[in-house]
Amino acid sequence: MKVNIKPVTIFTANLGSGKTEISINFSRMLQQRGEKVSLVDLDIINPYFRTRLAKDNLASQGLKVVCPPGHLVNADVPALTPAIRGAMQSREGYCVCDVGGDEVGAIALGMFKPYLPEERYDLWFVVNTCRPFTRDFEGVVKMMQGIEKNSRLKVTGLISNTNLGRQTDTSVMLEGYHRVAAIGDRLGLPVVFLASRRDLAPEMEILLPGVPVLPLDFYMKTPWEEAFSAD
Repeated sequence: MKVNIKPVTIFTANLGSGKTEISINFSRMLQQRGEKVSLVDLDIINPYFRTRLAKDNLASQGLKVVCPPGHLVNADVPALTPAIRGAMQSREGYCVCDVGGDEVGAIALGMFKPYLPEERYDLWFVVNTCRPFTRDFEGVVKMMQGIEKNSRLKVTGLISNTNLGRQTDTSVMLEGYHRVAAIGDRLGLPVVFLASRRDLAPEMEILLPGVPVLPLDFYMKTPWEEAFSAD
């Protein structure tokens, strides 16, 4: 996937967008290219899908995950460590951030604005047009404006991740991409890439020639999925 990548890449979106899986897979892509990568968990509200829940698995694959330590790992309050600032300011490799799209998550991101000059970061908004709050232009704009206001950072691109979970097929992603592209045109923002389940990615590359595609492996499970797989 050929995409211009700045030292700090921030993924944000509303609940259910798939941004955490994208953050992980984007980090793994960079890692597999031989890059040094830090994956920062700034999703401090969502209790079910957090990068930190997959930390041990990712660490076993050599990926550095920066998140609240010890007893704060499952906290629903801001626990912003100096390690996060260090990852953002590092002059070696890349920093990828998974940020909640709610008010608290955006405010937490805004705390790091002094360390994020425009030339060092991209803030990419993940859009799943199957979700109720980002089905259309008005919904996306409302979500983005809230994030930009509270973080004091500007969204620089959109990510197309229209999906219905495990039931997603290429027609769902194709329709979603065209809707996201139309929204991007109205906002003057590029669609940086399309995210696709790995087994469907080759077909999406054929259907959308010239559009970068990020193949996704799934790392996150809800507590009920964990319980089911353990049975």
